[in-house]
Amino acid sequence: MARPAIPSVAVDFDRVMAFLEGRKIVPAKRPVALNTNAKRIHRATFSLILWRFRLRGLPPHSSTFVEEIASDALQILPQVMMGYGKTAKLLTRGVLENVLRHLYFSDHPIEFEKMNRDTPWHMKVVDLIGYLKDHPLFSESEKKFDAIGRFAALYGDLSAGIHGRQVTDLEMRAALQKIKYSDEKAEKEMALIERCAESSNFLLAVFHGKKMAKFEAEDQRIILRTMPPRARRAWTEML
Repeated sequence: MARPAIPSVAVDFDRVMAFLEGRKIVPAKRPVALNTNAKRIHRATFSLILWRFRLRGLPPHSSTFVEEIASDALQILPQVMMGYGKTAKLLTRGVLENVLRHLYFSDHPIEFEKMNRDTPWHMKVVDLIGYLKDHPLFSESEKKFDAIGRFAALYGDLSAGIHGRQVTDLEMRAALQKIKYSDEKAEKEMALIERCAESSNFLLAVFHGKKMAKFEAEDQRIILRTMPPRARRAWTEML
């Protein structure tokens, strides 16, 4: 039996689809498969955007990356609906990277200042993931739900999909004409985005456990519904 829709998510979905319809990105009469794919992508990205509006009082070295998570997540659905799979993957990978940066630089304000100096300085993704593996919160949570392992595997899958593309037409118009929405491709993008929301939301929920525990019940449901039961139980037990 399908779970009832969460009111705020359902209302936002209707508004988003009306906007995309007005832009001629989706048809007025949406096929069932297209509507299902769009609804699931919206549900996942809405949950990621929600952190931007519920994590209050964060310092700049922490809030900057929450803003970027929301910015990337916002653009994923229209890209999928237009058939731009590579762009959707880049944005989804961007969410992962900004989750990693948020978690790391929340604990390292000095390094954040260093990153923003004139001389370029960046943390590699492998090092950011390594930091999470050694973090006391996550070393404990990983025993209950392997979010970091899933996160790293997804990052690899996204990178492979981004770099494994080919253009077979020299004429740009001809190449662009071949980029169209299809249910099959959208389902694949949807699966990647849902994996992204699952792991990202779990890591953010563990890291911000006390703050999330004070969220409204509906907001908690929006985030927790992106996770499997084992992850939801793990978060509850760690509070």
